[in-house]
Amino acid sequence: QVYNLTQEFFQRGKPVNAESQNSVGVFTRDVVRKRVKADPDDTEAVKRLKLAMIQQYLKVESCESSSHSMDEVSLSEFGEWTEIPGAHHIIPCGFIKIVEILARSIPESVIQLRKPVKCIHWNQSVSKEIERVADHNSDLPEEDKGSDVFVECEDCEFIPADHVIVTVSLGVLKKRHESLFHPRLPEEKVMAIEKLGINTTDKIFLEFEEPFWSSECNSIQFVWEDEAESESLTYPEELWYKKICSFDVLYPPERYGHVLSGWICGEEALIMEKCDDETVAETCTEMLRKFTGNPNIPKPRRILRSSWGSNPNFRGSYSYTQVGSSGADVEKLAKPLPYAESSKTAPMQVMFSGEATHRKYYSTTHGAVLSGQREAARLIEMYQDLLQ
Repeated sequence: QVYNLTQEFFQRGKPVNAESQNSVGVFTRDVVRKRVKADPDDTEAVKRLKLAMIQQYLKVESCESSSHSMDEVSLSEFGEWTEIPGAHHIIPCGFIKIVEILARSIPESVIQLRKPVKCIHWNQSVSKEIERVADHNSDLPEEDKGSDVFVECEDCEFIPADHVIVTVSLGVLKKRHESLFHPRLPEEKVMAIEKLGINTTDKIFLEFEEPFWSSECNSIQFVWEDEAESESLTYPEELWYKKICSFDVLYPPERYGHVLSGWICGEEALIMEKCDDETVAETCTEMLRKFTGNPNIPKPRRILRSSWGSNPNFRGSYSYTQVGSSGADVEKLAKPLPYAESSKTAPMQVMFSGEATHRKYYSTTHGAVLSGQREAARLIEMYQDLLQ
C-alpha cells in the first residue's frame, strides 16, 4: 500500500503534504501510524506490535534503497525507479563470470589493471609542467602531446585520450570530484553530485554445520517492540546490530550449504565493517538466539561480509534520489563534457556512466550496463557524424 501511494505521487504529480517533508520515511510513519492507531478492533498491545513492524519495514526499504534511513529518500521521486523486467537468475560464481566472458574478445594489451587514476585533465587544460613530464613517457607519440584529454595516474604516467568514460560510483565522485577533474566540474554537475544520495548496504553471510531453522523457513525478521514509536532508527555505536533487518535462507542447500544472508545498511553498516569477524559472528549468533528463543544455536562455522562503504573504490553500495534531488539531477550527472548543443561542434571529452547516471534503473547492475551502452552509442553517433 505504501509503495502504491508513492507511485501515485510520482505518476500523477500529486502535491506532497508539507508535513511529509517530501520523505518516504516521514510519510510512511505519518499515514500508516494513523491507520494503525485508529483501528478499533486491535488491542493496545497489537497496535504496538504493528507500529514496530512498520519500523522493520522501513529498515528493509532502507536496505533496498541503500540509504541510512527512508527519511532521506525523496517521496515525490520514489516512484520513478523501475523494476527490471523478466525473471531473476542466479549467476554461478557471481557477476565476475560475465566480466570474464566479455573480456575474452578484448586483447590483454589494451587493458591496464591496478592503475589508479589521480586526475582527468580535460578541455586542453594540461599545463606546460605536465606536458614536460609527459614528454618523459617514452611510449607517448609526438602527435598525442596536444590531446584534449590526459589521464594522470597515481604512478605519474599521463595517458592521452580522445574520450574518457568515467564509471566511478557516486560515492567516489562525492569524495574526490574536486581533485579528480581539472578544470573542476561545472557547478551544475557538482550540485547534482551533492544532491543525489548514496549510502551503504552490506550483507553478512553466516554458514552453519547444520540448519537450526525449519525447511519451511525462508527468512528470519527482527522486530524490536521498543522501537514502535521511534522517530529515528539511528543507534549508538555499540547497538549497530539493531539495524540488521533480517537473515534470509539461501536455497538450495545443495548449492550453498546451510547459509543465512543478513542485511544491514547506513551508518551502522560502516560500524559493522570496522568490527572483526569474531565480533560480528558472536553478535549475530546472540541476536538469532534471542529472536528464535533457541539458546543452543551454535556459532557459524564461517562468516563472509561485504564492505562497500569503507572500500575507497566504491564508498557506498548504490545511489538513490535523496530528499531535494530528482531524476533531472541524474541527467545532469550523466551529461558529457564539455557542454555543447551538439557533439558536432564540440566532441565529447569526458562522459559519465554507471548506475547513478541512469534515471530509471539506478541502484542496479542493469542501470550501469545500460548507461555504458548509452555512452558507447554517443561515441558511435559522433564518429558517424564526423565521417559524413
